[in-house]
Amino acid sequence: MTGEAAIATYEAHAETLRDRYDAVASEDVLSAVIDLLPAPPAPMLDAGAGSGRDSAWFAARGHDVTAAEPVAAFRAAIRARLPDALVMDTRLPDLEGIDGAFSLILANAIWHHLPAATRAASLARMVALLAPGGRLILSLRHGPVPDDQPIHPLDAAEEIARAEEVGLVLLRHASAPSHQPQNRAADVTWTWLAFERSKTDDK
Repeated sequence: MTGEAAIATYEAHAETLRDRYDAVASEDVLSAVIDLLPAPPAPMLDAGAGSGRDSAWFAARGHDVTAAEPVAAFRAAIRARLPDALVMDTRLPDLEGIDGAFSLILANAIWHHLPAATRAASLARMVALLAPGGRLILSLRHGPVPDDQPIHPLDAAEEIARAEEVGLVLLRHASAPSHQPQNRAADVTWTWLAFERSKTDDK
């Protein structure tokens, strides 16, 4: 489960982090996988929605957005910018209260907060929420770890293997620089993974 320490850190710095997140365009952040996103309208889940930047981008394009976010200050920001979206206080690996069959699940910049022991359960839970043919977009952080953040190292090959074990098919494995100036200066980079659930899976 995403640690309480991580949530407390985000709560403490929510205003500054909102400004940092919103200074970057979703088109740029998602550029490595943007061609794999479903056409609107489609039900999508933003797991760990942060400031709601990406949720707002998807909603503006006609998608039906559910935002899962455990940080209260971020939930308030999402509700202010997306009054019609479903915003829920929940997190991986359980995503309690989330139901439906999503065409897309976005898990952007959250995977490094999950201990290895919970990542398989998180993937299985998200697979259960995907419609047949639905896609999961996952970003993996690499680089120096700030002193005040509980961040776990990630290996793309290990995460791909975990995803394949729960029935996901890899569509894209791409590397990208950070689009936040502070992270880029610290040599933070990202791996973007896109998976698909089999179109013939039974729910």
